[in-house]
Amino acid sequence: MSTATQNRRLFFRLPLFVRVDLRVAGLRVPIPATVTDISGGGCALQTRTMLKPRTVVEFYLPRADAAPLRLAGSLVKVNYVPGDRTFRYAIAFEAMPDDVHDALLRYISHEQRRAIAAARGEELEATGAQGAPRLQEMRAGRRIEVNIPVRYSTPDAQGTFVGTAVDLSTGGARLITERILRQEWNVIVRFNLPHGATTELRLHAHPLPGVKSTRGRYLQSVAWTNPDPRDTEAIDRFVQHARLASLGRA
Repeated sequence: MSTATQNRRLFFRLPLFVRVDLRVAGLRVPIPATVTDISGGGCALQTRTMLKPRTVVEFYLPRADAAPLRLAGSLVKVNYVPGDRTFRYAIAFEAMPDDVHDALLRYISHEQRRAIAAARGEELEATGAQGAPRLQEMRAGRRIEVNIPVRYSTPDAQGTFVGTAVDLSTGGARLITERILRQEWNVIVRFNLPHGATTELRLHAHPLPGVKSTRGRYLQSVAWTNPDPRDTEAIDRFVQHARLASLGRA
């Protein structure tokens, strides 16, 4: 076992689904990536770009109530997943200043406490405590941040288009697309869930109002229309797994 791997395992690893712009030594353009877990010693991320081992990378980790943290390290492990055509990398942080390391540990601790608080809210719902109807309503559309490639088709054009789901729930998704999806359309969305799932999900969706433009593309929410129960069950299992993983239970 390498020293970097040993150091990484000394710290609690927090599961995440956070999108970042990965800057790579020797490349002028940042690479879109998703951080899938992080600790005081390193992180795991996935992207559709192939990189060489030991490549030096850096990214800014967004924080809700503070400036982003600049984190840097080198790639120590790579795994290609043919099912969703992504490369998954393990990164070991190197030469991190003490103040940055302390800030990172505080961030991980804060996110862990927030996940535990959310889980306690679900326990209140399960026990029928006061306020359960509202919690049940929230649970019906509970979302999790993702970075999943999707293919979608629209009634106004033949063929399919490529986009990205940036959050997902049993009730719908938020998509980044190359075109505005009109509210009267029936859009068909196809995608594979991460973590080794091989069955492609195919769901009909109703576009919702409120479109945002981002870098020449469009960010828009869609609601599933009469989904197959098997598809919603698969999404629910994925969401539950990710939420439990954030508590260190998966």
